[in-house]
Amino acid sequence: MADNRASLSYYPARNRAGNLMQHSLETRRKRLRYRTSHTGTRETDVLVGGFVAKYGDGLDAAATGALEDLLDGANDPEILDWITGRHPVPERFQSATMERLMAFVRERHGS
Repeated sequence: MADNRASLSYYPARNRAGNLMQHSLETRRKRLRYRTSHTGTRETDVLVGGFVAKYGDGLDAAATGALEDLLDGANDPEILDWITGRHPVPERFQSATMERLMAFVRERHGS
């Protein structure tokens, strides 16, 4: 399977030397807001997008990175299964941010 991430508008740009360009935290948060409201699965948009809409302005670089890694490294059905507790979260994605997201989902559904 070809890696088409470089063609996606949210994937970090590279400079002429081929090194990843650094974006400001605010730019990363804005991209995250867009990405989490346009994931391709309505349920994921509502849950992950709702989390970012509520807490996005206060996310630090580590939390923003954790959510970027999640979106880059998993598909919507997997993310939905993890955040709703249907399947355990793989070690790679376990973080304080993921715990916070899962708590947000539990609170939203009153469980």
